Order: sequence, then structure tokens, then C-alpha cells
Amino acid sequence: MQCPRCGAQSVRRSSRVGAFERLISAFYVYPFLCQRCTHRFRALNWGHRYPHPKGERRDYERIAIRLPARLTAGTESADAETTDLSVSGCAVKTDANFPPGTEVRFTVGLGGGKQVEIAEAVVRATHEGRVSLQFVHVGVDEQRRLAEFIHGVALPIGVGRPRRVPRLPIEVILVLVAGLALILLILSMVTRIGTPLR
Repeated sequence: MQCPRCGAQSVRRSSRVGAFERLISAFYVYPFLCQRCTHRFRALNWGHRYPHPKGERRDYERIAIRLPARLTAGTESADAETTDLSVSGCAVKTDANFPPGTEVRFTVGLGGGKQVEIAEAVVRATHEGRVSLQFVHVGVDEQRRLAEFIHGVALPIGVGRPRRVPRLPIEVILVLVAGLALILLILSMVTRIGTPLR
């Protein structure tokens, strides 16, 4: 499986949204999310089921990585260090006390003087100096830089971009299948009408 936009093979099954995606998943059509460019798409892979592991609801892969970070909530600010990181959230170690529900600004250093600032994140859980954050508001540029950094760290350098394979949108495939079924039904009815009764 690869992303139809950037060609990356680092895609992850995404959560189904709405009744339509739940319906088409019965026909092996699932939503996927590119971990590199964050493009969300649907793909048919006949015969393969993609259930979420029990208790796993994340759409983005988290990587274990230690990076310098800073949390700011109002006038309170504290140094931290990431223990894992994804495009949608992270976990950090810090001596500061941020209770669950606290809104913070999160800044993380990516090395080489580069950093990403998440304008709004929410503390989801705390445990013995470990704080779990969910990113709420991430700018487009920040999301792209974060995704590219994670992709570069998670995958070996020099793999190269796979050759892009054109795909038909799933909606087009479904319309074609429905149209074919309708034609077969009409032909079947015409054949029966033309058959003399005995």
C-alpha cells in the first residue's frame, strides 16, 4: 500500500468516519492516512481486513524519540523531553505539574536549530512525571515539517520514492460496479420477457 499523493509506503489504516465508510469497509475498502504527507485516502485491497488493534485508536504512528521540548500554559513554562512523538500528539517527561485538561503551547526542537511550535495542545494524562499531549491546533507548515521529520527518522535514508501507481477513486469503482449490476439486471429482465410461456 502506498500514498497516491506522495508515493510513500508509510501509510496507516485510519479510523472510519461516518456510515458510508463503515458500509464500504464490508467490501474491503478502508481509509488510510499517509504518515509522510498526512494525505487521507480510501483504497480497495480485496480479501484484506484492517481492524484496529484492541484499544488502538491512533491514526498516526508514534515513534520513540528523545527531543528537547518546552511546555507553556499561561505564565507557567517548563522544560521537557519527548519520549514519543507523532503528528497528532506526544508524550514528554517533565518536572512540572500540568493536570489533565490543561491547554498548553508545545515547542519541540528537531535539531540543527529547527523547531516546531504547536499553538494548542491538551494534556490528556499524567503519570509520574510523564505527560501525554494531544495536539489540537497545528498549522499546515508545522504539520508538514513534523511529518517529514518523523518520516525521515522512522525510515532509512536513501530508500527513495517508490514509483507512483495511478489508482481510480473508490467512488468511481463503486459506480462502475453498480452500473454493471444494473445492466445485468436489465438484460436478465429483457431475456425473461422474450421467453414464451409454456
